[in-house]
Amino acid sequence: MDNFFDSHDPYYSSHRRSNPGLTVIAVVAIISAVLGGLAASYLGPAYVFGRYLPWPTQSGLQSNYHLPPVQGGDNPADLAAAGVVAQVAARLGPAVVGITNKFTVQGVFSMYDQQSVGSGVIFDPQGYIVTNDHVVANSRQLTVTLVPGVDVPAQMVGSDPVTDLAVIKIDPSQLPAEYRDLPYAEFGNSDTLQVGELAVAIGNPLGLQFQRTVTAGIISAKNRDLDMEGIQLQLIQTDAAINSGNSGGALADKQGKVIGINQAKIKMEGVEGMSFAIPINTARPIIEQLIQNGKVTRPFLGVTVGAEITPDLQRTYNLGASHGLYLSSVQPGSPAANAGMQKGDILISLAGQELRTFNELQRVLFSHQVGQTIEAEIVRGTANQKLQVTLAATP
Repeated sequence: MDNFFDSHDPYYSSHRRSNPGLTVIAVVAIISAVLGGLAASYLGPAYVFGRYLPWPTQSGLQSNYHLPPVQGGDNPADLAAAGVVAQVAARLGPAVVGITNKFTVQGVFSMYDQQSVGSGVIFDPQGYIVTNDHVVANSRQLTVTLVPGVDVPAQMVGSDPVTDLAVIKIDPSQLPAEYRDLPYAEFGNSDTLQVGELAVAIGNPLGLQFQRTVTAGIISAKNRDLDMEGIQLQLIQTDAAINSGNSGGALADKQGKVIGINQAKIKMEGVEGMSFAIPINTARPIIEQLIQNGKVTRPFLGVTVGAEITPDLQRTYNLGASHGLYLSSVQPGSPAANAGMQKGDILISLAGQELRTFNELQRVLFSHQVGQTIEAEIVRGTANQKLQVTLAATP
């Protein structure tokens, strides 16, 4: 799997506090790179995380700007010919900012200052910015750049490594007067996307010399499953070029509304145009919880999955179900125990969705809120039972 993904590592610049020999420098460089990757907290085998992002021009920094309605039909080629991509860039580009994360890495012989530069999207005039968790992970100092030379300190609001999302905030009053009226993006509806419709990514690949790069393509697929360190995420697939520099940036629809946060790209010989973004409808509740609580509280069931049932296992052990999850233990006092689940049960569905893998169980749980009551169906022996489970917060 390591050959399938390319790392969207943020741009790193290190400053040594000592002057070791060439061998030591090489060793430290390798270890620092590894530690930097770990500090980024990326979720997949190897992501294409961004380095930079577009820098809006001063003339574009107006949150109350008005542009004419988007013209053209639904065909991406027709929309591009009608100048829609340019309109999207004009609408959304000013809301994309640069995020510099300064942190310290322990080297072999000394501590090293290191910094990464990623991207984020202003989505509220008060200065709230959504980005990737790995862009701001382990930070000791965060700085947001609106345009070259216009920097402002930022504070961490909250982060969620599970979804690789984070929210930071800047104080507009700390900006020069002409920049205080912040531009901000509008979120769209990723649930209504159609395969084949226009998709526009805004980023700044490979450094500031390519600032404000806009790429366009189509929505290649929806609900594309990627397994990332035991967490199965459903992402938007697009052929709009997402290269180093787009991490934490925006994927937009033809109206210039954010439909995804750019995240990953498959890179292997013979493969082109396979990039991925976190759907904005997936990001919304995460963003809301981060603003309200500084963290994401997820429900748990309180079971240990001993095996994923297959038809072969059913035949071998004469089980009462051909699919589902065998529960090797149930935590006392947990939502599962309170609902009546027992060790040896086979959990075959939750909230009306069939379960075949542990990842599917996690996905169903993460799509619900603490306090919700959902239906679970189990097989005990050869009998099916339906139970009501009231979800509680992970202890």
